[in-house]
Amino acid sequence: MNFPQRTDAHRLEEISKRFFSSSLPIEWTSESPEYDYGVDLKVDIFDGNDATSKELLVQLKASQLAHGRDYEIIDLSVSAYNHLWEKLQVVMLVKYIAEENKAYWLLLSEVPEPPQNQETFRIRIPRSNDLSNIDWNQIKDYVNDVHYDKLRARRRHRFQRQ
Repeated sequence: MNFPQRTDAHRLEEISKRFFSSSLPIEWTSESPEYDYGVDLKVDIFDGNDATSKELLVQLKASQLAHGRDYEIIDLSVSAYNHLWEKLQVVMLVKYIAEENKAYWLLLSEVPEPPQNQETFRIRIPRSNDLSNIDWNQIKDYVNDVHYDKLRARRRHRFQRQ
């Protein structure tokens, strides 16, 4: 009897999600959105055991083999970049390398805007941004800063009924 086969790509995607989730602080949670339009994982940030209203969005890529010695590559569509850039939450790009069982990260805010006349563009993630060495408190502080900046802007421009 023949049965459906799980592809290597699906297996690699699952391994990369599990790896990323296991790298998070134990109090934080992550989940995959039902529909993927560039957001592979949504991370809820906790303050100890207390839930917060802060989220981190993750675009996760994976490959079997490493690209190079100094950086890893993510090819991203310009439309996905635009979609992620317009999100109010902080976005993190992560590249998982199966042969190393390692991942590397970069905040989308550190990526220069791509030419809008291209379909895709290439992002270099420094291998010094090893996910196993990330300071999650620093990421949490950055998310807090961005969150409160956006709340202040929203409060300054409250909806006015005519």
